[in-house]
Formats: sequence, structure tokens, C-alpha cells
Amino acid sequence: MWALPVSTFGFDRLLRNRRGNVAMMYALVAPILVFGGGAAIDYGRAAQIHTKLNAAADAAALAALTPAMLQQSSSVAQAAAVSMFNGLTEGIPGLTAHATQVTVTVTPGATTLIRDVSVTYSSSVDTIFAQVLGKSALSVSGFSQASAQAPPNIDFYVLLDNSPSMALPATQAGITQMQNLTPDETLMTDAGSGGCAFACHQSSGNNSDTAGNPCTDGTSPTQTGTSPAHKTVPNAYCASKHGAQIDNYALARKNNITLRLDELNSGVSTLLQTASATASSTVFATPPKYRFSIYSMDSLWQIGLNPLMALTANYTSGWTSASANFGVMEMYSNNSLCTTSACTAGGPTNPSGDVATDYDNSLKTLNQTSSIPNPGNGTNQSGDTPQEVLFIVTDGVEDEGNRTIQAINDLGSAPKGNSSGTNWCTTIKSRGVKIAILYTDYLAVPSNSFYVSNVAPIQSDIGPALQACASPGLFYDAAIGSDLGAALSALFAAVTQPGHLTQ
Repeated sequence: MWALPVSTFGFDRLLRNRRGNVAMMYALVAPILVFGGGAAIDYGRAAQIHTKLNAAADAAALAALTPAMLQQSSSVAQAAAVSMFNGLTEGIPGLTAHATQVTVTVTPGATTLIRDVSVTYSSSVDTIFAQVLGKSALSVSGFSQASAQAPPNIDFYVLLDNSPSMALPATQAGITQMQNLTPDETLMTDAGSGGCAFACHQSSGNNSDTAGNPCTDGTSPTQTGTSPAHKTVPNAYCASKHGAQIDNYALARKNNITLRLDELNSGVSTLLQTASATASSTVFATPPKYRFSIYSMDSLWQIGLNPLMALTANYTSGWTSASANFGVMEMYSNNSLCTTSACTAGGPTNPSGDVATDYDNSLKTLNQTSSIPNPGNGTNQSGDTPQEVLFIVTDGVEDEGNRTIQAINDLGSAPKGNSSGTNWCTTIKSRGVKIAILYTDYLAVPSNSFYVSNVAPIQSDIGPALQACASPGLFYDAAIGSDLGAALSALFAAVTQPGHLTQ
């Protein structure tokens, strides 16, 4: 027998013909695409509802840790958390009816001040498309944990930077005004293109740092001509009959220019008022007890700490009296320390040179247990002592004796340059003392040669170094124009905050 070739019957052409294949494939795949898209919608909807449930669990955990709840029993706090969770989830569309279960556990921590809360929930979300496949609901679950402590008793030690850089005007307008008031200082020093923005306080007069400033009798030197090559300005100084020539600090005061230091002074008052209001609040059955002591970094010829207010529970009235003594540190002349309490000599008689911002000596002294003792838990239990917190307010520029300006490093991770080799932040924190830092941003003065040469190159290092010094969560950056009182109050709240999520 014989057979005709397959091609005779056109089978080969039939196999090669692909017209209609797309329609056939779509018919086969369409159900999968429909159910796949539907499943994506169901799961996306469930994810959105899951997010809302997690937020409700977080809110419920914190509801058991409010100041009022910390004064109640664990059972009352537990009921408050359950009520909060149910109230927030009751109206969520898509939840399967009567499927939501929540469990709240409230346990005391290591001390009587501490309370821990955990919220665990399970529920399900109704499906739309997956019901065709017999899946009527998708399960969801989650948990939240939080911890809080009733406000502890705390002793605060406030270290205020009063170096000349803190005597910069508080605003750009103030900086410009100071520069316009001191044009002769530029002629004397060739320092940039504008006058001096720093309101420096110095005991010596009739020098390049006071050139052209008014005399104490209110008159001003009469200028004639321009600066010759040897950098002198004719008649730039006050004659003896007109009295001494005022420095830039007095010049700023004469023109009512607000300095960063002035903002800090009033900001401390706001901080202390906030603490007093918290301590006298009726929210707590046993209000916390606070005490404050306040120091500046230097004063006159003293190197290191200058105590402004001793540790006291009467801190608001104490600061009202002590604040009058808080001002920029006095120098004999620019970059020259006073060598006597009367500030009558400086310069070559003081071989250490400029020591304007001395973190080493300040922190070394504060680390002594006679200054800041080892902290307790801050409870009212017999034998317990307050917690200890060091508040530092600074622009973070270190200047400790050899005129090497650098970003603060004794407060950072790696001491270098002219520091003592001791990382005082680490040393202090290792004793259990918390460190809270308010960074008052160093205002840029690009027309000042000192700023351009010494500060601008390291300015980006300052914030990270200060943050490394601070205890976790206790660093605040107060940018130009910030309300320092509000910033200090926010930092105070961070130190004493009762409740926070842990997971």
C-alpha cells in the first residue's frame, strides 16, 4: 500500500497557521487574570485595614500610659486600653463582624515608676473576589508594646555656653546692623568686606577691635581720611577727655540689638517655668520633684565653670536673681584672656592664649560626684535619690587655648587636637547621668574672615558631634530664628516624657 504525503491534505499548512491563537490563549488565561486581579484587590484592601488596626493597637497601648492612667491600677489602665482599641476599630469598614479580639496586658516594670503594656489583636477582613474560591475572609493580626514611667524626681545641671560666638545677634538683620555700626574695625584689620558682627566684651579699649566705636560720654571719634597701608585710621579712638571707648558688647546694648545670649537668658526662664508647672500639676497623685543648678562656661579670668545658681528647688525665683549675672565672658582684648579678676591685663602675660569655649574643664568639673552625684531611680522610696540630667546649651565650637578652632570633640566620639584625651560625654553617661543637648546653630557670618577661616570648614561636623554626645532622643537642633524657650521646653519634655512605644 502507499499513502499520500501529509501536505496533500494541508495538515502542514494548518499547523503553520496561527490566526486565532491569541483569542484562544486569552480564553484560557482570562479566568486566571480575573481571579489574580481580584486577589490583589482583596489583599491590598486587607493591608490597608491591617495598618489601621496596628495604629489602633499603638493608640491603645499609649492610652494605658497617660499621666492620669499611671496613677490608676493596672486593671483600670487595661480597661482604658481595650476601650480605646474598640472605639477606634468599631467603624472600620470591611472587618468581619464580631471577629475582632483584643488582649491587653499591663505589668509593672523593674521599679514602681515603670509600667509596661502589650496589646495583641486578631481579626479578619471580608473578601470580595476570593469568595468565588471559597475564601470568604483574610486573617489579620498584630501587636504593640509600650512602656512608661511616672515622672521621676530629677536634678538638672544646666551648662550655658557664653563664649563670644554666643554674642552674635540673634537674627540676620541684627548681624547686618552690627556690621554697619563697626566699619572702622574692618579698616584696621582687613577682616573681610564688612564690619564685625560679634558683640565681644573686652576690658581694653582704643584698639583695632573697638576702632570707631563711641566714647563713654556719648561722643564719637571724628574720622578723617581712609585707612593707610599700615592699617591705622586717623582719629578712630577716643581722646582721654571723652572717656573710654566702648566695646562691641556695649555697642550692641546701646543699639538694642538682641543677641543669641539674650534669647538664651529668656529661654532658660521659660524652661524653669515649664518645669515648675509640671511639678505643681494636679494630674499626678505624687508630683515629681525637680531641682536646678545653672553654670556658664567661663567668667572673667576664671577658666572652667562659673556657678550662676546653686542647686535649688526654688529655681524660678533663683534664676530671676541669677540671670542678671549671665552675660558674655569678658576678654582683655580679642583672643587674649584676662589674667586678673579686675581684667586689667592679658595678652603676653597669659601664655595659654585664647580659652573661650573650654569644654574640657567644664565637663571635667561637672563629672565630679561633688558636682553631679551618681543618679538614683528618682522614686519617692526611702533611700532613693533623684535621677541626674546634664543640660548643655551651646553652638558647639571648641576653642581651648592654642587657638585651634574645631568642632566640639570632647562631646563627640574621638577626642583630638587640644582636648584632654578624655571623652567626657562617654565618661559622664557611663555613670548613668543623662545628657540633653540644645544645639544653637552657629550663625554664618561669611563676611568675617575669622568665621570663614576657622568655623565654616568645620560647621557641618558640629551637629553630629553634639548628637553623639547626647543620650538617645535627647538632642535638639535650634536653627536660626528658633524660639529657644520652646526648644528647651521640648527637650525638657523629652527627658520627662512618660510613655513611648517600644515595638
